[in-house]
Amino acid sequence: MASFHMVQRIDEMLVGVDAIALDVVDRDHVAGTYFLVHALRPSPLVGYANYVVDCRTPQRIAILNSVMPSGRLEPEQPFVQPPRRSGRTDLTNLVFEPVHTMDGTAMVAQFSCEASGAPGRAAQIAAELAARGSPPDSRSLYCRMKPDAGRAERRVEVRYSVAENAVAVNGQWLSSGFVAGDEVVFGTGAQWRVDTRKRQARLLRDNGRQLFKGDCDDRP
Repeated sequence: MASFHMVQRIDEMLVGVDAIALDVVDRDHVAGTYFLVHALRPSPLVGYANYVVDCRTPQRIAILNSVMPSGRLEPEQPFVQPPRRSGRTDLTNLVFEPVHTMDGTAMVAQFSCEASGAPGRAAQIAAELAARGSPPDSRSLYCRMKPDAGRAERRVEVRYSVAENAVAVNGQWLSSGFVAGDEVVFGTGAQWRVDTRKRQARLLRDNGRQLFKGDCDDRP
């Protein structure tokens, strides 16, 4: 759909906002709709939610109604369309919750608040969030990594947030990622362990055997 602006990728799931549906409720609140789309099969939609964002710091979100997948996201999951927002939004009956990176609500909220004030920049704001959007405490390391035995090693950005316990690799947030002390860990099967103190990335099998070791740097 032309008005769909992707603001985040989590594993194979794309999180996007319908820019046309953004509605300024008052000076602090914006209503909208966000969608979940499988990256490998963009049609049909996997799920979506109608919401209201409180744009004051810290941003919070209230979900009006939603249809969301349960368990692992698969491209063939059926989609059942929930009712669209209609009529005046009554803020007094809404329950606002903190936004988070790994459920997509943080990027959705930031996009809603920024794009509603500058609709002509909606596509640019979404692209910036998809590429660089992160929790405030995020840090990045750039590591030599090798995806598998058949490919050459390459330099990869590993972005991580201790506060959100979240990890992104080259802009893609990973549900397998977490932060444990000085290590950033991600991957299934073989697991990457990035030592943020030693600036070192290792790929380990589940039996502990090391498959690859590369250096990291904090410079892009």
